[in-house]
Amino acid sequence: MGKGPTLPIVALTVIALTACSNDSGTPAKTSDGIVFDLDKAHPGSAVYGSPPLEFEADPDGDLAYTTDEVTAKEGNVTIEFTNPQSTPHNVAIEAANGGLVETDTVAEGFAAITVTLNTKEKFIFYCTIPGHRKAGMEGVVRVEKRR
Repeated sequence: MGKGPTLPIVALTVIALTACSNDSGTPAKTSDGIVFDLDKAHPGSAVYGSPPLEFEADPDGDLAYTTDEVTAKEGNVTIEFTNPQSTPHNVAIEAANGGLVETDTVAEGFAAITVTLNTKEKFIFYCTIPGHRKAGMEGVVRVEKRR
């Protein structure tokens, strides 16, 4: 029997196991209505084929995002945040029950995080820097059932 097929099978197994691992060793946090996977995502990535939710701080320097409402399909989604400003910002998503997940805070940079939205519900997104939410850096994430 030849040894040809063994190497590709082993390589695919290693790739599959690596793709499913949690490098940080941090378990996902769960709460009613939302599951947060704390693994960081890569710029431009989409998780399990879902398009990323893209957020951007106002490029003109206002305390605002370029959108105040986004829609996501339930399941895994990557939150991608671009901040062209020198003022630090982030994006936090809060579930109705108080569960919270947020990107890293960045100035003139990019941050991303993967979350699993597992219910049809509205979530609030906002910047956690003191005073920014009150100034208008907030909006709504609507979650729709996957068909």
